[in-house]
Amino acid sequence: MNTINENHMVEMRKIEDKLLHIDINHWLEYEVFTWQWWMLVVFLIMPWIIWFFLVKRDHIIQTFLFGMFILIITKLFDVIGLQYGLWEYPIQLLPIIPRGLPFDMSMVPVAFMLLYQYFNTWKTYLIAQILMAVLYAFIGETFSEWVQVVSYIRWNYIFSFFYYILVGVGTRFILLKLIALQETRM
Repeated sequence: MNTINENHMVEMRKIEDKLLHIDINHWLEYEVFTWQWWMLVVFLIMPWIIWFFLVKRDHIIQTFLFGMFILIITKLFDVIGLQYGLWEYPIQLLPIIPRGLPFDMSMVPVAFMLLYQYFNTWKTYLIAQILMAVLYAFIGETFSEWVQVVSYIRWNYIFSFFYYILVGVGTRFILLKLIALQETRM
């Protein structure tokens, strides 16, 4: 590494450390243990409790794999959206990056896993997917913005609606193709 690049890296690290210090102090003073913070705790834990009781044990690996695909895609998309200033999370569960943990690691993937598990045909899955997209994009996200756990800057609920459908359909299509490929090899 050349000296110019090393100096740049050291300067970036100093800025990132300072931002982290500011973020932690703000979290400790204004965010942790507020009612919105407790809501985020519920958003993180409750969907997994529901999933535990509703998951069909004979399909748990396939359903969980589907959910992990959704989790990874959602987290990646969230990081990109935050990076480009499309939205922000005024209240954080933990003062870490990436933000939005309750949504990306619980609310969204658990809902998708339940749809994947209980709606086996493409027709029923698409209907359920559209209903979930309406519920999440126009009711859930509106509520989340109203209670100030998310703030949309350059984002619209209709974008979320299409995101949920595209990710749900695309991920199901890919997973079913992988399963079919595996079964033809056996």
